[in-house]
Amino acid sequence: MLEQDEFLHERIKTVMLDLMAVLYDNGIKHVHMGAMMRLLGVDDVKASAHDNELIELDENFCAILSQLNKNTAPIEVPDGATFH
Repeated sequence: MLEQDEFLHERIKTVMLDLMAVLYDNGIKHVHMGAMMRLLGVDDVKASAHDNELIELDENFCAILSQLNKNTAPIEVPDGATFH
């Protein structure tokens, strides 16, 4: 069970980082933690305890993404691709 918990913990961190990268790429420099938790499926009671917390996405965040080899530039969309 511990292995599964560790995998889930790492996966959540990856999803959060990916979400923050998308926000950063779109000019959003502050992330509301309560909202982030709700997006990830945390119930409202637990998430509301973090409604006053913000994470600032500054130049250091961009450097961290670069170190982690995260792509912060828009991906080219192939011709004829359909988005739903």
